[in-house]
Amino acid sequence: MSNVLLTRPSETVWQLTLNSGPDNRLRPDLLGELAAQLDVIEAEWRKAGGGETDPAKRGKHNGAGAVVLTSAFPKFFSNGLDPAVLMTLPNFFEDVFDPVIYRLMTFPLVTVAAVNGHAFAGGMILALACDFRIMNADKGMMCMNELLIGLPLPNSFASFLELRLAKPALRDTMLAKRWTQSELLAHGLIDGVAPPADVVARSIALGEQEGAKVGAGVWGEIKDGLLHAVIDASRSRREIVRPQAAAAKFLARIKRQQAKL
Repeated sequence: MSNVLLTRPSETVWQLTLNSGPDNRLRPDLLGELAAQLDVIEAEWRKAGGGETDPAKRGKHNGAGAVVLTSAFPKFFSNGLDPAVLMTLPNFFEDVFDPVIYRLMTFPLVTVAAVNGHAFAGGMILALACDFRIMNADKGMMCMNELLIGLPLPNSFASFLELRLAKPALRDTMLAKRWTQSELLAHGLIDGVAPPADVVARSIALGEQEGAKVGAGVWGEIKDGLLHAVIDASRSRREIVRPQAAAAKFLARIKRQQAKL
């Protein structure tokens, strides 16, 4: 069974539905399928005339295009990363996660996250990586819970959140605030709410509206210019210090200081 289902709800909108039960953990197989499906979408869009500099070559929809990203499960949009993967793949972020998420961030079509359930940690990053977010009005929260489980932020997460969030919202997010729909809307972290049955339809309508602007093919390059610090941070491979290592470093320093007394 596919982890990412591709459908075409309208002539200018492609839909990607995360289908890795029970909660769409962002494992390498799901991420690989997401990247592959984005390639399929871009190829179809370009074949239909999307990205042509000459308007006469853009087809009957003038190169319009959008992607709606949602979940097959009503409880979770995505519950983030799988701790087991982080234990077995030490360069998971730099080699697996970051390239796929950056591809989504800089996709040449408009992207809309139809957030129909909780989006936690990496799942919140996934939603924020899209250009727009429409959220379930009845249930679902967003949260970066690394503080509570003792995980430092990867370089890419730190850079991206600093770009996306205003300072008070960034502070509260790093303190593991569970953002409700009304709070997310007030801080500009989502673009609208809809009843559960209407989240995807509202997202498709938004994609049709905003996707009409991308025919010339520069939307992805514009985003790359704005967000390149994220992939630069990932490629820096700056050491991420875990709590145990930080404690050991501190205790070693105190021991050296005491030895000098």
